[in-house]
Amino acid sequence: MALTRLNEFDAGTSLTETEIEGEFDNIYANSLSLISPLTGNLAVGGFRLTGFGLGTVGDPSIQFTGDTNTGIYSTAADTVDISTGGVRAASFGATALVAAVPEDSRTATVDQAFEIRSTTSGSPAAGIGVGLLFSAESADENPSDFGRVDFAATDIGAGTEDTYLSILLRVAGRALDEKYRFSSTAGDGFAALFTHAVTADRTYTLPDASANLGVTRSTQNVATGETTTSVTYTDLATSGPAVTITPTNAVATDQIILYSATMDTSSAGNRSFMSPAIAGAAASDIDAQINTSGGASQPYRNSAHALPTAVASGSTHTAKYRVTAGTGTFADRRISAFTLN
Repeated sequence: MALTRLNEFDAGTSLTETEIEGEFDNIYANSLSLISPLTGNLAVGGFRLTGFGLGTVGDPSIQFTGDTNTGIYSTAADTVDISTGGVRAASFGATALVAAVPEDSRTATVDQAFEIRSTTSGSPAAGIGVGLLFSAESADENPSDFGRVDFAATDIGAGTEDTYLSILLRVAGRALDEKYRFSSTAGDGFAALFTHAVTADRTYTLPDASANLGVTRSTQNVATGETTTSVTYTDLATSGPAVTITPTNAVATDQIILYSATMDTSSAGNRSFMSPAIAGAAASDIDAQINTSGGASQPYRNSAHALPTAVASGSTHTAKYRVTAGTGTFADRRISAFTLN
């Protein structure tokens, strides 16, 4: 409560020693009442407020009206702590802590305990985002930018917003620039999960080319049995089968080609050949599947050819046929191609 005087004095009243000393003693004894509680704003005139008690998490040194367990206190030298509801919500010292308080009762859900927000007074456009900068000390810079994490938008339309995660690193002393970007075109509820169970450190080196991870496959079948008497590689009445690999990254790629057929030769001692014309090149006996039984159908037998060099995206591989003599019959023909990277 405010300080009040002890006596009322009227004009012409004589003051006694007791009355004068009593008034001053009242001020001395209740000097805090002159400023507490404040009845207006307090201006410190450029001076400092010092000597706060350390306080505790449940009784912080600086409190708010009607909320005595929320405010600012200190747990140790060079440390500032913030309490909300009697629980430490943040601490800034040798390390920093930010916690969501008070605790809730969740058991299997993620709590967004900390939000970083940046808004604009302008009109949002693609490329707008928010990020975190990480800096430390290098031989010639303190602070030195070491890395940055950005979340930015490629689409800011109402109800169509798309964002990506960008990781910026410093290389060869240059300014930070984007080295990794993570984005998604998947629908709601789908995630890419990356796990590993390696038994030692592993290094995965990506090729210096745009590429899709995984396998691209193309297959074609021709069931009709057809014949040829050509001793050089040729098409049958129904050409092929043929496959074309066009990965969405549209770059050269190593491929595996698998091909098979049921083959028959007209007489013993003659041979039938099935070989792929790889990427339009000539078919070769080196890559051929060969029937040598003569006069009896050969069961399915798969042959595989791993290309030693990259094959251009969009290359077509077509099965070709020949015999050493007589007539060769080929049925249930199949060819498949798979990318390796």
